[in-house]
Amino acid sequence: MRTLMVVVVCILLAASAIGQTTNATLSGTVTDTSGALIPGVSIKAANVGTGITSTSITNEAGAYNFASLQTGSYTITVEIPGFQTQTLTNFALGLSQQVRQNFTLQVAAVGTTV
Repeated sequence: MRTLMVVVVCILLAASAIGQTTNATLSGTVTDTSGALIPGVSIKAANVGTGITSTSITNEAGAYNFASLQTGSYTITVEIPGFQTQTLTNFALGLSQQVRQNFTLQVAAVGTTV
């Protein structure tokens, strides 16, 4: 009976270890210069080393979330029509890191056509 309990505990611990991940998470909010939250913003996280790009869109509360990104260096691009695009380069994500990165977007200049 004791051996059976040891085997069961070992199996449960192994299953728990398999479910863990070393990937990072990245989340935050996007606001304008007045502090108003902006929904519908496109956020792209491009892994410089692998070339893999992940995309997220801010929800009605201006929040975005990348639940599982490989570790490495990223270029993060934040854009929506009517605002200036913002880009972060060499943004490092480490093993199992949980990073919060907020963005504040500037209103784009109005172009004049003649």
